[in-house]
Amino acid sequence: MSAPKDLKQKVIKGGIYLTLRQLLVAVLSLANVLVIARALGPGRYGIVTITLGILYVLNRVLKLGLPAYLVRQPDLPEEMAPQVLAFYNTLSALVCCLLWFVAPAFGWWTGQSEITETLRYSLPAIWLCMVSWVSVSMLERELRFAEVGLIEAISQLANYFISIALVLGGWGYWGPILGAVTRYVIRALMAYRFHPISLFHWRWQWKVLQPALKYGLSYSGSDWLLSLKDLRNSLLVSRLVGVEATGIIGIAIRLVEQLSMLRLIVIRMSISVMAKLMDDREKTRRTISKAMAYQALLIGPVCALFACTADLVIPMLFDERWLASAQIFPLIAIGTLVSSIFDIHASTLYAAGHNRKVAMLNIVYVGCLWLVAALLMPRLGLWGYGIAEVAALPSFFLIHRFITRLYGPPNYQNALWLIGAAIVILLGSIFLSPILATSLFISCYGLLFLVNGNLRQLPTELLTIRRARKSS
Repeated sequence: MSAPKDLKQKVIKGGIYLTLRQLLVAVLSLANVLVIARALGPGRYGIVTITLGILYVLNRVLKLGLPAYLVRQPDLPEEMAPQVLAFYNTLSALVCCLLWFVAPAFGWWTGQSEITETLRYSLPAIWLCMVSWVSVSMLERELRFAEVGLIEAISQLANYFISIALVLGGWGYWGPILGAVTRYVIRALMAYRFHPISLFHWRWQWKVLQPALKYGLSYSGSDWLLSLKDLRNSLLVSRLVGVEATGIIGIAIRLVEQLSMLRLIVIRMSISVMAKLMDDREKTRRTISKAMAYQALLIGPVCALFACTADLVIPMLFDERWLASAQIFPLIAIGTLVSSIFDIHASTLYAAGHNRKVAMLNIVYVGCLWLVAALLMPRLGLWGYGIAEVAALPSFFLIHRFITRLYGPPNYQNALWLIGAAIVILLGSIFLSPILATSLFISCYGLLFLVNGNLRQLPTELLTIRRARKSS
């Protein structure tokens, strides 16, 4: 079997595993949110949103790009993985000690003293997450996506079951916090099982780690800037409009994330795959064009259909206290949908070594988002945040310019048709009844696929990929 064909089969097989894992986790995650949000209410759920938002951003930032180095470095020294793990042990110990003393500042800033304790008790999750990334990265390096999917599915399942059990048992907001810690305990143990590396290495050498840190910091610098977006709810919203609004926006964001779950598969696999296309300028441009259309097809209709029925579904699944989430859902969905088509742009620039260009985009994007939100939320409340999500989107013109200079302009035609239809429906759902909004959904997409033959080919292409996977 030729190397390109073998790689293609591994990628398709791995994509299927990761997709199935993502679907399973998304369904259970939605059930988890339904039970917990309904039991806690916006106020106490806001405490969960703030705490876990800070925790997840720290886990993302503290990776320092080293997992990407372990995955993508062509000639990886044998001692590199243990050295990275030893470095993570030292770094996480220092960070956890620092956060123990800084936690009261977060409680003061958000106006919720409970945040101090919830942050302190979630600190073990930081160490466990960091050390488990080493084994997980080595599995991804070997394209063992089945094991990666299994690790993440089992650890998330444990999180959901523990969270729900504790909430129903009267533990309140502590249920999701302890569930998250349990998730990282199981993740670390399973990662060690599939790719054993002792979790208690402490001695590391600067000379060995220097190239990894140099690459990782260059790679992750732009990611740190984008992480500020993930902190907007925990730090900005909670400060300006209160903890209940934080919970309401948190639910809307969570629903959008679950409905656009397949976006994460494209982002994750593109790190391992896009670097192999860099030698062919035309093929890279065509791949970007196709991927944008696929993203718009997989995300737009799902979010648009949910928006049409959100006024009925959210009060029914949660209760009337969460109805405001249905009102701002369309604006958040528009922000996610438009930004999703540029995911491959960013992955391509990363693969080509243009990390600074992605950093420039993230500075402009996050700056616009925070600035507009800070100006509008004191006056418009939740609507101010939703408008900020849309107002920050023109900043993606920068990454379009960067890609065009390197590979030529991608073909946006199919993606723009699909996004345009979704935006019309999403905005219409704010003002129309569920029946009229659903009628608009059927009319827009029906007319779109009727008059545009290129769009009718997209579902066929996705089915062709699936059949090719079966035959291989």
